[in-house]
Amino acid sequence: MNAVFYSRPATPQRQREGERKSVRMIASIRERSATAHDAVISDLSRTGCRVSNIFLRAGNPIWVRFGHLAPIESRVIWARSDIAGIRFEQPLHQAVLDHITNRVAR
Repeated sequence: MNAVFYSRPATPQRQREGERKSVRMIASIRERSATAHDAVISDLSRTGCRVSNIFLRAGNPIWVRFGHLAPIESRVIWARSDIAGIRFEQPLHQAVLDHITNRVAR
């Protein structure tokens, strides 16, 4: 019996919408009608971030809170195990991103 292997054509990688900054910080994540939980934030940009140490479902709306800043309305774009990609509903202003990476992330 001969084995036949098929390769799938390479799919173009989605272009990132903004420069990602490598951070490691704790933020509060809250799903609709749920209690907030702490999660680890990494790869932060004006348009989103990657979170870990929390189980989320793709497509769900959430609110992300960095330190004492106001919660940011967001959506879970993808989720695998306890890691998820988050898109902010409105991109962060550059000054807010700078504040988060320079002050909150410390």
